[in-house]
Amino acid sequence: MTVKIYPNGLTVVVERNNALRSVTAGIMVGAGSVYETPENNGISHFIEHMQFKGTSTRSAADIVGAFDRAGAAYNAFTGKEYTCFYFKSIDEQVENCFELLGDLFCNSTFNAEELDRERKVIIEEINMSYDEPDGVCYDTLYRTAFRGGSLGMEILGSRENVSRFGKADILEYKKHNYLPSNTVVAFVGNITEDAAHALVEKHLKNLVSAPMTAPRVLQSQNFNGGYGEFVRDYEQSEISVAFPTFSIGDERAPIMSALDCILGNGMSSRLFQRLREKMGLVYSVYTSPWLGKTNGVFTVCANVNVSNTVPAVQAIRNEIDELVARGVTEEETEKAKMQLKVTALFGKENPMNYMLALMRRRVILGIDYDIDELISRINAITPEKINELARAIFKQDACFAYAGKKPPARIDEVYNG
Repeated sequence: MTVKIYPNGLTVVVERNNALRSVTAGIMVGAGSVYETPENNGISHFIEHMQFKGTSTRSAADIVGAFDRAGAAYNAFTGKEYTCFYFKSIDEQVENCFELLGDLFCNSTFNAEELDRERKVIIEEINMSYDEPDGVCYDTLYRTAFRGGSLGMEILGSRENVSRFGKADILEYKKHNYLPSNTVVAFVGNITEDAAHALVEKHLKNLVSAPMTAPRVLQSQNFNGGYGEFVRDYEQSEISVAFPTFSIGDERAPIMSALDCILGNGMSSRLFQRLREKMGLVYSVYTSPWLGKTNGVFTVCANVNVSNTVPAVQAIRNEIDELVARGVTEEETEKAKMQLKVTALFGKENPMNYMLALMRRRVILGIDYDIDELISRINAITPEKINELARAIFKQDACFAYAGKKPPARIDEVYNG
């Protein structure tokens, strides 16, 4: 892997693999809902859509038609802390596809007719998001846990905001967030470092030549306890119990991943074995740790019939209490370590996953993703370290969320029983 950083902070990461006949390439910018305000919440996601809707030389149909003629897979997504645009093509088509990617990233015109058309599409996406209880529960949880902070805002934003966003709003947001110092370009596959850098300097020349502007600095946000509820006549209900943790750069991150494996990640995990296999209370139960630039959250989630809400929450509490009281075993620890190593190594063999890992590490932390260092840190995990972390996490006040039919009791009151 090679990394080149231009004087203005634009970073280019290249992982050459000439055993492949494809290239996966992407542009990730540190712009997501956490950088928004209540007034412009949803604009990062709105921009992601609009970047594909026409440039000074191509219409929206021209862009997707050219990608399709190259046989490429292409898309974009928005998260809380970044937005990513990417493609995967055979090696002989990489220049054609990267030229398209550079054009839509740098030269989108945000035509008024396209804006009006796309805002309708996004409003439909927002409407559809309310049809899935797990997504609704996730948004309710973060809105409750980080109330008053941007981490609590939804990535899609509100229908009201999306209905009024215009070109001026987009350009103002991009001016402060779509910066070279806040942008990482990555290539994984059958491409040389020189060829990758030549593509960047040819097709992202506006970024390469832009002046240096420091990216915005995020501040840690308060994690609040409490309870959020979204009552709707879903067939199944979703419950979440979340605890504050730490940022992605914390040295304990691999230990938390091991805790995740043992407690709720996979069919042999403690929660799955108790709630589904032994008690038959749920279809799915899992843990979902999230680590960001300034904050982290460890969440337990379960999909249940509303009639099983109370015993499911009680079982989750009992399993957490048992883990804290008795700790994890050596056997569980070794199994978790192997799972983490396999995930990391298999991830490197998947060009898309590996490219995203390279970009995320650079955008969020400004450092390289070093898989050998990660394996070394995984090997150093012990039961004692997992137990110490579990006690630290689960002694804190939790935040609770529920989405589904009216529950027989509030899940926070059941958990705290």
